Amino acid sequence: MGELAEPFAMSQPAISKHLKVLERAGLISHGRQAQRRPRRLDPKPLAEVNQWLEDYRRHWEASFRELDQVLEELKALEAGSEQSTQPQPPIRPRRKVKKP
Repeated sequence: MGELAEPFAMSQPAISKHLKVLERAGLISHGRQAQRRPRRLDPKPLAEVNQWLEDYRRHWEASFRELDQVLEELKALEAGSEQSTQPQPPIRPRRKVKKP
């Protein structure tokens, strides 16, 4: 425990509590070698969480792209309707040109 606590500004009991939380979460495991209890990081649960988050990230990015598309279409429609409500210049009849 002393080796783990050394690089951190935390007490050994605080490090111990953190390790227990990580063990309950399945992120680390520990063994026993005489008086030592070596800890090992288990990356599999983190990989599963990462995959789950990645799936949701892709879902929300696609949803936001679709929303952006709808908003752009609405802007275009709004711009088109504003142009049609503005007064149009009068249409002048064409003059007939006499052929020689």
